[in-house]
Amino acid sequence: MTETFKRRAPSQWGEGGALKEEILAAAARLLAESGREEALSLRAVAREVGIAAPSIYLHFKDRSDLVATVTRRAYEKLVAELREARDGGTSTAPHTPRSALRAMAHRYCTFALENPRRFRLMFGVERVVGPREDSPHHPVRLVLGAWEEALAALPADRPGQVGTGQDALLLWSALHGIVTIAMALPYQVDRHGLLQRADDLLDRVVAG
Repeated sequence: MTETFKRRAPSQWGEGGALKEEILAAAARLLAESGREEALSLRAVAREVGIAAPSIYLHFKDRSDLVATVTRRAYEKLVAELREARDGGTSTAPHTPRSALRAMAHRYCTFALENPRRFRLMFGVERVVGPREDSPHHPVRLVLGAWEEALAALPADRPGQVGTGQDALLLWSALHGIVTIAMALPYQVDRHGLLQRADDLLDRVVAG
């Protein structure tokens, strides 16, 4: 049986940005579905968009460049939402460093529940292992930086303080574990219960 190919209408002058966004969206969908970076081919991405594979090279050097861009976009979206929550968003409630941290923890939970594919794209895809020296530039550090900023705003002499960097990593790791376990269970996540566990975590990790 011959596979049908739905060709995308050619881009008009100045519409290259729209095509680039379609390529990124298609790559994100395929990565989240397969769960493996090695399973992603530029030919499959092109077929998903409805273009010839060589057209992708007008926007990305190779598959690694495409995957890196998709990944960074996903992390940047999460960080933007965490910082919006930290800064109060549309809330009119009293804003303190502790309430900001709580809002971030809640947003992290709801982000995962509302964007399961994007969450998997960031944390559940089997990656092609690259050079170790590239790790400091991985966009996952953007998320860690957001937690460090929130913890740095807390009183410097808070009980149980280890150090902003280490505290941030411990807090994020624990919160991520709570979220991941909840999403892995074979029944609907109790959103209220998940947010309560996040609050309990903050009471233990960030005392006082």
